[in-house]
Amino acid sequence: MPQTPPQTQTQTQTQKPFAATVWLLVCLALVPVANAVAPPLLAWLLTLALLVVFTALCGQATIGRLSGALIDDRNVMSLARFQMMLWTLLVLSGFVSAALIRVFKGVDNPLAIPIQGELWTLMGISTASLVGSPLLLGNKATQSPDDKEAKSCFELLKRQGDSEQTLDKKGLLVVNTDPSKARFSDMFTGEEVANAAQIDVSRLQMLLFTMVTVIAFAAKLGAEFVRIGAGAGTGAEFSIPYLDASMLALIGISHGGYLVAKGQTQSRLAPPSP
Repeated sequence: MPQTPPQTQTQTQTQKPFAATVWLLVCLALVPVANAVAPPLLAWLLTLALLVVFTALCGQATIGRLSGALIDDRNVMSLARFQMMLWTLLVLSGFVSAALIRVFKGVDNPLAIPIQGELWTLMGISTASLVGSPLLLGNKATQSPDDKEAKSCFELLKRQGDSEQTLDKKGLLVVNTDPSKARFSDMFTGEEVANAAQIDVSRLQMLLFTMVTVIAFAAKLGAEFVRIGAGAGTGAEFSIPYLDASMLALIGISHGGYLVAKGQTQSRLAPPSP
């Protein structure tokens, strides 16, 4: 079988990042176009879609998967990354779309869009989970697991479709050796050799609460753009919707439970050497 000449391989490797950069710039360039020509609701949805594509292309360019932004240093999909990306894309798309609409309508100070304090609190909670997660896992990565428990966990994972060649452990933590093995179920299963093959209730609760809150907030945001479009206004009266205090409390509780559970050691430790 003929081999590709080294010069051709170098040219192909150079073309890939260049093509990725072009597509990333295209996504960004289409955002103001969408908001200039489309009705407010459609403009926001197109902005959201373009930001999602932009994020996916960043993941493809760096890790080789469209979901690369969700994959952490253990080559698994991170729940903290997932919820942070959801809120970032949703809030950012709403703010950018509203600001551009106000720019094209000639509103004075188009970036002066009111944002309620509850939303800042939510973003702070999400950031705390994202930053706190690796800190809480750091100590577990230095501890030695019980060999029998680790072997039993790996056997269960292989029955669920994982490959022995791509599974490994880093201290008490189960990791993938290849980011292509990361999957959506990583976000609601355990992380240690004690529970990596089972559902982690605290993680599942946080995932469900996040999805419900995101959907509710997206509906409010969409209704705000519909109101602007129906009134044929300038967008000067637009404001980012607020979160109900009870919903914010649920999110705070779920994140707190998630971090407390993550900080606890679930696995048995290897017996000390004689």
